[in-house]
Amino acid sequence: MLRKGMVGVIVFLMFASVGAAAGSFSEDFTIHYGGEEQGQPTLISWQAPLLEIDGLVFKDLNRNGVLDRYEDWRLAPRERALDLLGKMELEEKIAQMIHITLYSPQDKWFSEQNVGFALAYNYLAEEPRQAAQMANRLQMLSESSRWGIPLVISMDAIMGVSWVKGTTLYPDQLGLGATRDPELVRRLSDMQRKEMLALGVRMTMSPIADLATEPRWGRFQECFSEDVDLVVQMVTAAVEGLQAGSELNPQSILVSVKHFPGSGPQQDGWDGNPLVFDEGSLSIHLRPFEAAIAAGAGSIMPYGYSTVPYLGGDAVERTAHESRTVMTELLREKLGYDGLIQTDWGLKHLDAALAGADVLGGAGIREIQRLAGGLALEQVDEKVLRILETKFKLGLFENPYVDPDYAAEFVGNEEHLALAYEAAARSLTLLKHDFSGSPFEKGTILVGGSLADDADALNSGWKVTRETATSIFQAIAAAADSPVIAFTAEMPQEQLEAAGCAIVVVGEPASTHQPPWGVDNLEIPAEDLELLRRAKAAELPTISIVVLSRPYVLTELVELSDAVLVVYRPGVSKGAEAIVDALAGRLPIGGRLPVQLPRSMEQVRNQREDLGLDISDPLYDLGYGIKVDSFHKE
Repeated sequence: MLRKGMVGVIVFLMFASVGAAAGSFSEDFTIHYGGEEQGQPTLISWQAPLLEIDGLVFKDLNRNGVLDRYEDWRLAPRERALDLLGKMELEEKIAQMIHITLYSPQDKWFSEQNVGFALAYNYLAEEPRQAAQMANRLQMLSESSRWGIPLVISMDAIMGVSWVKGTTLYPDQLGLGATRDPELVRRLSDMQRKEMLALGVRMTMSPIADLATEPRWGRFQECFSEDVDLVVQMVTAAVEGLQAGSELNPQSILVSVKHFPGSGPQQDGWDGNPLVFDEGSLSIHLRPFEAAIAAGAGSIMPYGYSTVPYLGGDAVERTAHESRTVMTELLREKLGYDGLIQTDWGLKHLDAALAGADVLGGAGIREIQRLAGGLALEQVDEKVLRILETKFKLGLFENPYVDPDYAAEFVGNEEHLALAYEAAARSLTLLKHDFSGSPFEKGTILVGGSLADDADALNSGWKVTRETATSIFQAIAAAADSPVIAFTAEMPQEQLEAAGCAIVVVGEPASTHQPPWGVDNLEIPAEDLELLRRAKAAELPTISIVVLSRPYVLTELVELSDAVLVVYRPGVSKGAEAIVDALAGRLPIGGRLPVQLPRSMEQVRNQREDLGLDISDPLYDLGYGIKVDSFHKE
C-alpha cells in the first residue's frame, strides 16, 4: 500500500490488473513520498518523469525535460492554471469542459482528447478494489495526454458512495432532516469524503439544497426539509464535510450543490414542470444556496429539466442550466458566485456554455468541435481557468492515483457502518405508540406489506443495487426467536388469529425523478390497508412501518395501527438493523418530522408548491415525533 513518511525515496509499485471489464492493464508507478521540508507533496506518476531541482521533486507532465510553471507545486493554483492555459490549443481547452458519462468509454477520450470530467454510474460498480483500479486506469490514460491533465471522476452520491458495491450507504436526506443534527450530517459527509478519496472519485453531485415544499414531487426524498433554517444548517455541514473545510484542498471532494435556484416548487408536483416562485418565495429557496456559497461550495448545478418563468428573460423558455438569466445574472452577478457552474445532464451544451455554464454534463467528444465554433476565446479561457485552478487546488496534478489494496481494506469498514447505523437509528420517528410490550415476545410475528421484503427501497434509486442487502422482513426474521411468517391477503383467518402481532411495511419502491405511485397519489395502496384492516378485525396488535419518501396520507393507516414508525429511506447498509433494534427496545426513538404530513389529498392540492408549512391543520405537523427511551411500552 502507499504510505507517507519516507522522504526523497523513489520506489516502484505494481498495481494489479484492472480486470476484464476494463481490459488487461498493469503498469509501474513511480512514487516520491513527501516530507515536511519546504512542503514537498507526495508525487505518484505513471508515465511522467520526475524532475529533481534544488533537492525537490516535480512531475514533468509534458515530458519536455524542464520544469514548467504549471508543474511547479510551489506556485499558487491560479498562477499554475494561467501558465497551462496559455500553452493549450482551443480544442484542448474545450475538452476540459466536457463531462462525459462513463458507459463504454474509449481510451482516446482521455489519452488524446484529455476530457476534463467523467461521471461514474455502473462503470465503477464492482467491489472497492476493482473500482479503484478502474479509476487509476482512467488517470493513467489522462496522464499520457499531451499536457498530462488529470481527470475529475464524479458520482451522483447523495447517500454515500452509492455507485460502488461494498461502500457505506446512509439515509437519504429526508431521513437526515428528521435527526435535526447538522453535526451528524458533517460526520457522514466526512466519512463519505474519505471513502470517495480511497476510490479515486473526486466530485459528488450533492448535497441537495432544494426545499421540500411540494409533497407530490418525486425527488422530495432527496431534500432535507421544508424548514429553510434547518436546510441551511444541513447544507452547510454537508459542504464543509465533503470538501474538508471551506476551501478546496487535496483532501476535498468537490461538491456540486443542486439544483439552483431551488427545484422543490415543481408546478403541480410534476418533475420537469416550470418552477413556481414569487418575490417572497424565491428569496427563501435561494437561502440554502447562499449558505453553500458562503461555505465554499466548489460547484453549483442549475436544474436541467425546469424553466423558471418568474425570473423573466430567457428563463421563461429555457431550462435553468441553459439560462443566462439564471446562471449569469442571478447566480454570478446577484449572488456573487465565482466557483464552477456544472450543468445538469442535457443536450444543448453550446447554449448552456453561452449562458454561463463552465462544465457541461452529458457532453460527448463530438461536442468539442461545435463548442469551438460557437464560443469566443475569452469565454473559453474564463471557464477553463476556473476548471484548471480547481484541479490544482484538489492536488490532482501531483497525485490522482489511489491504492486498490487500501480501498479494499478501508471502504465500508465497521466504523463507517456504525455511523450509518447511528444515522438510521436517530432518524426513526414514532407517530403513534399504543402498542404494549415487545413484538418479539408475543409469539408468531406476521410481516407483510409492499416493502416488507424490498431491501432496495431502503435508499432512493441513485445507487447500484446491493443484492446482499437486508430487507426489513429478513432483519425481523433474524432477530426473532418465534416464527416469522409472511402476512398476505390470502392468509387463512385461523392462522391470522393464532399470531401474536403483525408488522406491515408500506411505502414506494426505490425511485428517482418520478414517483412509483404517480404524482397525484400519496395514498397508501389498498392492498396494504387491507392487511391492516384484517389485523384490526382479528384484534391483532399491529405496527405500521412507513418507508416515507414523500408526505403520504396516513390518516386511515394511523387509525388501523397500534403503532406507526416512520423510517424514511434509512439506508441499505444498516437501515433494517436499526429498525429492528428500535422495535426490540434496544435503542431510543427520537426523530422528528422534517415536513408536514397531510390528512388528505385535498390538503395537498390546496397547498402552494413554493411555500413550506402551508398545510392548515395537517395530520402531523413539522417537528412532531413521540420520544421514547424504549419502544416497549407497558
